[in-house]
Amino acid sequence: MNKNTTNNKTERTQVTVKNVVFCTVILLLFSFGLSSSALAANNSPVVCKANVGRITIEVDPRVELIGIVFRLAGSPEFNDGTLRPYVKAIEKHFGDFDGHPVVKMAAQLRQTRLMSCDGPMSLAIHFDDNFRLRKTDEEWPSTLDYRWEKQETTEFLKKLRQFAAETKFNEFFKAQSGMYEEGIRSCEELMAQVNLEKWLGDFFGVKQYGDLKLVLGFVNGFYNYGRRFADDRTSEKYAIIGMRPFDPANTVIFRPIQLGTTVHEFCHSFVNPVVEKYMDRLQPAGERLFAAHGPVMRMGGYQKWESVMYETATRACVACFARHSFESMYKDYYLKDEVKAGFVWTEDMANFLKKYESNRDKYPTFESFFPEFVDFLNEYTSKTAQ
Repeated sequence: MNKNTTNNKTERTQVTVKNVVFCTVILLLFSFGLSSSALAANNSPVVCKANVGRITIEVDPRVELIGIVFRLAGSPEFNDGTLRPYVKAIEKHFGDFDGHPVVKMAAQLRQTRLMSCDGPMSLAIHFDDNFRLRKTDEEWPSTLDYRWEKQETTEFLKKLRQFAAETKFNEFFKAQSGMYEEGIRSCEELMAQVNLEKWLGDFFGVKQYGDLKLVLGFVNGFYNYGRRFADDRTSEKYAIIGMRPFDPANTVIFRPIQLGTTVHEFCHSFVNPVVEKYMDRLQPAGERLFAAHGPVMRMGGYQKWESVMYETATRACVACFARHSFESMYKDYYLKDEVKAGFVWTEDMANFLKKYESNRDKYPTFESFFPEFVDFLNEYTSKTAQ
């Protein structure tokens, strides 16, 4: 997760634009009426998406729907930094539904399950147009956030289906399509200038990495999330990037700063499954770092040492991207911003990953190298975490 505030066409013209965009990235990087009960069939929302290579850029109605519910429930992360015109549209359309059963349940889940931030977003990508959990080959989807328990999830989705029908969510979504498309166009323009899918495949050593989905979250504001969905046929990696105001006019635009955030959130989907396999071995380092930097970590939204481990590995990988893509600005901007965010150890972790990058014959994949990363991090924290 990354909360991004001010911390989360001739050939010659193309080159110039690319250089400007790349430099700006580093400068800023750091720092449903339904007549039925479904979003499906003839009542499904308008499709707002584009493709850049293998990356799909879209506004996902599931993300907007759940975000609106948790916004009505008072969750700060869905009330912070949202574009004013969008806020006014939400208030006008949904203002009379803040006492709806699903809204009350969302507020309750926040109290009883600490359901916040990436928890709601995880469920959003795990249900289908009929508000049922997407089927997997598992009894319960392992990629669904642990805070969602079976009985409560079934109840929540039933109430969510009712909310979508009663509020005519699809009409709202269609009415906002112009705003959504503005965001998608500006995002598409920037993403076309970076071959992110190639870097991800090359760096992590993965040839088959499924579908990459860049979702613009208009309710998410300052907050951004990397989540995954997988079944026996599909593997989807999501970068859910909050669309927030960058100027007093609340211009709907995807800025270079959000390119950096996109790299971060996509990296989570490659990194997190590897970290999960080694979490027991990472516990000493995680506990040391959280004990030494707990207050700063909590302010950043990281409430457990395990979260710090996911972030540590992800940020080290993003640092490698930054170091190779923008070497001249790497130390002046990226690393300074990491320190401001409390991750003072990112540079040392990224430097250690040079061993991986320069020995790809021995370490063909990030996962094949990760045991060494774990040993280094444990040794490092035994000396530096105080």
